[in-house]
This record gives sequence, structure tokens and C-alpha cells, in this order.
Amino acid sequence: MPATFRFALRDLPPEAESLREEVRHFLREQFSGAAPVKRAKSWGGFDREFSRRVGARGWIGMTWPKKYGGHARSYLERYVVLEEMLAAGAPVSAHWVADRQSGPLLLRFGTEEQRQRFLPRI
Repeated sequence: MPATFRFALRDLPPEAESLREEVRHFLREQFSGAAPVKRAKSWGGFDREFSRRVGARGWIGMTWPKKYGGHARSYLERYVVLEEMLAAGAPVSAHWVADRQSGPLLLRFGTEEQRQRFLPRI
């Protein structure tokens, strides 16, 4: 019988746990006292300034190549960041689409000119 994939949160490497704590601290600063109705809009929430702060921390384009403004980090690290953002009710819609849809499409199907023009701006 083939091996099954097992993923338990207790199995995260120390770097991912450290990142988790960094993200939690950032989100406590950003959203302490936020109304539940605002937090409930996480997936569809939009906050341009919040997305800029997330990008400044290197949490958008985490898995993209550095030559396009990415950070060449692991998909597990990106997962940790998103998991914490959703748990905190952070408004992720704008950078979710850019990070997981538009950016990867440009990486795979875009011209080199398009990659250089758009990806660093995302």
C-alpha cells in the first residue's frame, strides 16, 4: 500500500514556527480590537494599506524568484502566513489574487517583459 501524506502542525520546522510567531505579532498590532464584522470579511476584505504593509514584510510573492521581486521562500512558509492571516480575519482578497493567481500565471505564461514589468509591482 502506498504511503499516505501526513501533515500535522506539530511537524513544522523551526523556521516555519518562527515565521508563524512573527506573523501573529504583526497581526496583533494590526487588528487588536477589530470588530468581528470586519474580521468576518477576511477572504473578501480589501485594505490597500494593509496589503502594502504585508508586501513590505515580504509576504506577497513569497515563492516567486527573487529576480522578479519575490523571495524564493517555500510553499510551507506561504501556507503559514496565509493560515495566520485568515485566523486573524485579515483582509486578504487583493493580495490573495495577486499572489496565487495573477503572479503565477505571469510566471508560467507571461513574456519576460511582462514578468519584469508587473511582478515586482505586485
